[in-house]
Amino acid sequence: MPIVVQKYGGTSVADAARIKSVARRIVRTKRAGNKVVVVVSAMGHSTDELVSLARKVSQSPPERELDMLLTAGERVSMALLSMAISDLGERAISFTGSQVGIITDASHTRARILEIKADRIRQALREDRIAIVAGFQGVSLGREITTLGRGGSDTTAVALAEALGARACEIYSDVPGVFTADPRLVPAARLLRQVPFDEMAELAGAGAQVLHVRAVELAAKFNRPVVCRSSFTATPGTVIGKGPAMERIQVRGIAHDRSIAMLTLRARTAAGTALPQLVTRLSRAGIQVKSFFHGPAAAGRVDLVFVIAESDCATAQRILSQGRRRGAADVAVGRQLGAVTLVGPGVGGELAIVSRMLSTLAARRIHVQGLVTSEMRITGYVDRGKLERALTALHAAFIG
Repeated sequence: MPIVVQKYGGTSVADAARIKSVARRIVRTKRAGNKVVVVVSAMGHSTDELVSLARKVSQSPPERELDMLLTAGERVSMALLSMAISDLGERAISFTGSQVGIITDASHTRARILEIKADRIRQALREDRIAIVAGFQGVSLGREITTLGRGGSDTTAVALAEALGARACEIYSDVPGVFTADPRLVPAARLLRQVPFDEMAELAGAGAQVLHVRAVELAAKFNRPVVCRSSFTATPGTVIGKGPAMERIQVRGIAHDRSIAMLTLRARTAAGTALPQLVTRLSRAGIQVKSFFHGPAAAGRVDLVFVIAESDCATAQRILSQGRRRGAADVAVGRQLGAVTLVGPGVGGELAIVSRMLSTLAARRIHVQGLVTSEMRITGYVDRGKLERALTALHAAFIG
């Protein structure tokens, strides 16, 4: 029988009623003639609640202990889901990431998968059981519990699908698939039936939350299609896979991100080694720099501007502030920043699209504080309070 890997996000298993509903879907999949492996996230917002609890206990919790704490969320949901499936007359067994041999590097809170042994899953499938696996977690070569970072359950599912040679990998959430924009903000947004790997990677990296960017990159590496669907409906969803070869330049989707911040290190000595040193320190702290700008050099000094996730703001501010002893004036923090991104083949290299984007926003009195382009995307940084208006205007201008 073919193997199907299904992943259910936190909203899909948010309470007892939702867990029972997911159990019924899983059982239907098995009785349709499949061997089923399920990856499950923590219930609802329980991961956020655990992080909040950790911050109340410690201003700077050790990352090892944070991993130990956060993996508890998935263990709760996997056990409850296994119980619900058993009540429906099917045999299920739950496993933590370490129990099924998800081997990672030693980077706590942001580990990467090195290999998956999966022997216990294969044995469970041979015994006609449904295997329930805790997402988001693994074990290092040093036998330490690790987590893969936010969105890590998506990566777990794709990695398991590849390791097991699954026929299908299905990602279930509270949305029917990938839309041309967030339908909660843009009512005219349309569901996309198919999205190429490269476009999905850009959308995910720009803030679309349907599928985590690391999962997309892993799926693309092994050319493994992924279906994004809703656990609340029977909608077919969106297939993420190998895209057609084409030359047409087209805006296919628009993503947004309201959880970013802009840190400006003012009057930094314009030494050739200054920027690499700062980026190295940010990287070692696990902080991803989304974009970087700098002003013109004057009197041997220059302003350095970093765009990062708002959740990393305090840590990054502390790191950048260390430069004061070496001649920096101060660190300015801008938290009212949002990003809106056009994604599609060739859009970043097409000046006409850049011009149209800027003129569309200018017509609505939306100032672009920074602009970053790549081959497949254009990102504009705007005031967060005007983000929804910018998203709606750009969708109307480019997609209709």
